[in-house]
Amino acid sequence: MLAILLAPLVVLGPLLQGAWELWARSLLELAALAAALLWLCRRIAGGSVPLPAGGLLSWTVGLALLSAAAAGVSPLPAYAWPSWFAGMAGLGTILAASMMPSEQRGQFERAIRAAAWLTALLAVYQHQAFGHPQPASSLVNENAFAGALLLFLALAASGGDWLLCGLLILCLAWTRSAGAWLGLAASLLLLRRPGWAWRALTAGAGAAALAIIVLKWGSHDVWSRWLWWQSAARMAWAHPCSGFGPGTFAYVSAAYINPSRPLGSLYAHQYYLETAAEQGIPFLAVWLGGIVFLLRRQDRGLKHVGLIAVLVQSLWDCSLSFPAIFWLFCYGLGSSLVSQQRVVCVPVRWKLPALALAVGLCGWAGWKVFSPWQAERLRIRAAEMVLASQPLTAAQAVLERSSQLCDHPETARLSGEIELIQAHRGGGGSRLWSAAADFEHAVAGNPYRASTWLLLENAYQELGRDDLAQDARRRAAATSPGFKGS
Repeated sequence: MLAILLAPLVVLGPLLQGAWELWARSLLELAALAAALLWLCRRIAGGSVPLPAGGLLSWTVGLALLSAAAAGVSPLPAYAWPSWFAGMAGLGTILAASMMPSEQRGQFERAIRAAAWLTALLAVYQHQAFGHPQPASSLVNENAFAGALLLFLALAASGGDWLLCGLLILCLAWTRSAGAWLGLAASLLLLRRPGWAWRALTAGAGAAALAIIVLKWGSHDVWSRWLWWQSAARMAWAHPCSGFGPGTFAYVSAAYINPSRPLGSLYAHQYYLETAAEQGIPFLAVWLGGIVFLLRRQDRGLKHVGLIAVLVQSLWDCSLSFPAIFWLFCYGLGSSLVSQQRVVCVPVRWKLPALALAVGLCGWAGWKVFSPWQAERLRIRAAEMVLASQPLTAAQAVLERSSQLCDHPETARLSGEIELIQAHRGGGGSRLWSAAADFEHAVAGNPYRASTWLLLENAYQELGRDDLAQDARRRAAATSPGFKGS
């Protein structure tokens, strides 16, 4: 049953672009939640519920609370909370994998290797049929694919699937990821296995990493990363304890990057700086401290190669920022532990309350995952209706349904833009005031988007309220240093 719980996240996730888009992430999380509820209800009805080791459970609960605190104080809650649930899915994966019996792990890892075969063969097809020099397979880009390959490679080697290992190494060569090859070389060196083959593989990985670094040195990739790292470091320095909230780097980084050299990115391409910027330095310290403790606690097996390699790669690339690769890493971390669990007996008189609690918690979590996804679908539909010149009142009705599901700054912004269109068609000052109110709502939910501030300023200027326009410009400059105004 635990394998069914983890399959959507760990097996299907890499096949759906790493669960990068909200719809894929939400669908997989809902499937995992449904499986978790069935497993819990079955165990409660049977009178015994297994729990992971006490230290591991305490560590993951502490991380969950620190991450929830970061999301709770985030200036962008509409973006932080969906990412928080993705992080919780990863922590749950660690717990579930640690409790999975060894025989069940072996069966489950065969399913993961099947997913590895699919991604590798798809990359071969992309390379041969379409001539892609750096195929990304089912992932968003080659760097994310490289992170998945490192984790797949460790599982394939631990399972003795050497043909798959060879195919994965070929795909890794195509990615030309300096971080991935450096991570592979570092992990092989740290494990220090005897034998000439191990030494040759280590030397080969190190040589490949060095060659790629030399070729890329001074390129746009290096310059861009330096800017993103600076932005992430400034964000972490501005909010060292809590960060700006999980998943918010892409929306805040523009306010902390050099305005003379703006260069946006969804990720910092440095997992540790990005984590500190989003969830605070205490969370990063507890997270990394726990990982190091768990890796040092166990005998260093082949699975550790992938885990250490991805951790080193994350100094340069963003693979762990993709939910599915993060979930795959969490599975590797949990499954590297000796299967261990405690059993809590549920007395008959507590079974019904326990079942009600399980249904309530899973139902609440499911709604919190489902509602932002559905709200986004409605918002996209409303935008398409506006572009297709359909009645604006119909688009507003769709947006109203979206805002009822989830209060999102993009919903308020689109509503304000519709009000502006209606005002310019003769709707009068009331439409302009409504547009201004919507833009105020949008900047309250995301004060780091300069273009929304510009819309707000222009709306006040059209109303003849230069005082309010100047106030909007002043507030925009306080959060968005690159804001120039109209």
